[in-house]
Amino acid sequence: MCDQPIQIAVLGDKAVGKTAIVRQWLYNDFSTVYSETNIASYHFTSLFNGQRLFHIRIIDTPRFDDTNNTDPQQEWVRMYCFRRAHLFLLVFDINREETFNYIKHIYREIARVRLGGHHQYYHHHSHSHSHSHHQSQILADLTNDDEVEQITTIATKTYIPVIVVANKVDLISTDLRFSNITLTNSRDIQQYVKKTFKANTIQCSAKFHWHLVLLFKEVCRMLETVEDTVAKQAAQQARRWLQQQHHGKHCHVM
Repeated sequence: MCDQPIQIAVLGDKAVGKTAIVRQWLYNDFSTVYSETNIASYHFTSLFNGQRLFHIRIIDTPRFDDTNNTDPQQEWVRMYCFRRAHLFLLVFDINREETFNYIKHIYREIARVRLGGHHQYYHHHSHSHSHSHHQSQILADLTNDDEVEQITTIATKTYIPVIVVANKVDLISTDLRFSNITLTNSRDIQQYVKKTFKANTIQCSAKFHWHLVLLFKEVCRMLETVEDTVAKQAAQQARRWLQQQHHGKHCHVM
C-alpha cells in the first residue's frame, strides 16, 4: 500500500454536479439549492475494494476558464490538477451538450500539459532524444482539425487515467422534442468516450444516489493500477533525494 494519497481531480463545467457527487458519496448529503464552486475544496478519505485500502485526496474544482482569464489562485489549482492528479473524473450534465464539449476541451488541455506544454514539466519528464521527438509528434497531433482523430491520437499515445461521469440522468426528458442534446443515446456517449478517451462512462444521479456505488467501484478498479504508479514515483523521488544527500556530503567549499 502506498503511503502517499492518490489524488483524484473532479473536473467539469459549471452546475454539472461535481460538488453534489462528492458530498453525496462522502457525507450522504445533497442540497437542492445550487451554490457555485469558486474555490477548490479538498477531501481526504479511503476506499477499500475488499483486498486493498486506498488513501485518496479528492480535489473538487471550480470551472476552469481560459488561461488568459483566470485569477492566480485558480490558475495554480488548474495546473496542479493537470500535472499532479493521478485520476480524473470528468463530469458533465447529460442534458446539456455544451458541458460534454467542455470536458473534451479539458482533456486536450491535460494532454498538452502532460506532453510538454510547459517547459519545466516537459524537461523533468524527457530523458532521451527519441522520447523528445515522440513528444513533439504528439503535440503536433493536437493541432489536427478532425476532433475525433485528435483526441483519439492523444489517448492512444499517452495514458491519462480518466472516468467520464454523466450526471443528472434523473432529469432526462422523456419527450425527445424537448431534448437539446445530440448525444441522446447513452450507447453513443459510451462508444464515443471509449473510442476517443479510451475510458469508461458511468451514468449517475447525485440527487438520488443512483450509480454512485458503481462509479466508485470503477474508481477502485482504476486505482489498483494508479497506486502502483504512485508508489514507483515515490520510490524514484526518494532515490533522487538520497543521491542528492550523498553528493552533498562530498562537496567542499573552496
